Amino acid sequence: MPPPQPAPRVRSLHIVQPWGRFAAAPPGEAERDVPVTERAARRDRGVGSAWRPDRAPGAGAIPWHARQMSLARDSYLVGRAVARVLADSTRTHEIHRVEEITGRPRYRALLAELAGDVEGRRLLAARPELSSEHVDFDALRRLPATTLGGAYARHLDDNGITADYQAAATRHVEDADMAYLMRRFRQTHDVWHALLGLGIAGHEEVVIHAFSWGQLRLPVSAMVVGFGTLKHLVLERRWGALRHSLREAYQVGRDAAPLLGVVWEEQWADPLDQVRARYRVKPLERRWLA
Repeated sequence: MPPPQPAPRVRSLHIVQPWGRFAAAPPGEAERDVPVTERAARRDRGVGSAWRPDRAPGAGAIPWHARQMSLARDSYLVGRAVARVLADSTRTHEIHRVEEITGRPRYRALLAELAGDVEGRRLLAARPELSSEHVDFDALRRLPATTLGGAYARHLDDNGITADYQAAATRHVEDADMAYLMRRFRQTHDVWHALLGLGIAGHEEVVIHAFSWGQLRLPVSAMVVGFGTLKHLVLERRWGALRHSLREAYQVGRDAAPLLGVVWEEQWADPLDQVRARYRVKPLERRWLA
């Protein structure tokens, strides 16, 4: 009896791709040097040109029950935070909790947008922080009130608030880039107050979140506008803000240049009106906010 013949092999032409020697082979190319019988066995095991590591057992996929438990926990925390804020609108840390839990997908998209923008890449590379550790607020107070820095410092002082509270670390986000971007949004929130000429009363916070929704489409802003409108505009009978300011703030935010990637620290001494014009931000009409 003649000895068994080895399985036939199908040879491929090894072409050096112009984009590098480590580029992935075309579909099926990596399989062509494998004996036919071995290829059949691989297909039986789910291995071959269609195989993907993320589909393999134990490849880091989160078990279904763990995902459900995490979703249930997040839903409970968001619901509890909303109830607490409805009872006391000054519980800013609960608003931060809602922002972190509900905003992860949107912040992931915002990170990608910033990475494609020159100013956004500068921000992500330098990672400036608006806190007393990094900003000389006494120097800002010496600036005229008509400058960006002077207006921002006076907004903080007049309302008895500090930038340090908004610089607190995130508690529900592990990704370092996403955590920084969330923190940066919080820190520059009061810069946006100065740009729009808004205080920090409950109805004014609702209005600035309408502006934020026009800018960023963050779920937390939609929730603040939804629940806050009922509490601070309807129940407080602020009909002017309800009929005019909400729509005005949203339209200003929508039509303004993207603000999340702006390095405000480089513009403190610039006239406030000039900064507003640069980014197409119009201060809101005060008559509807009284």
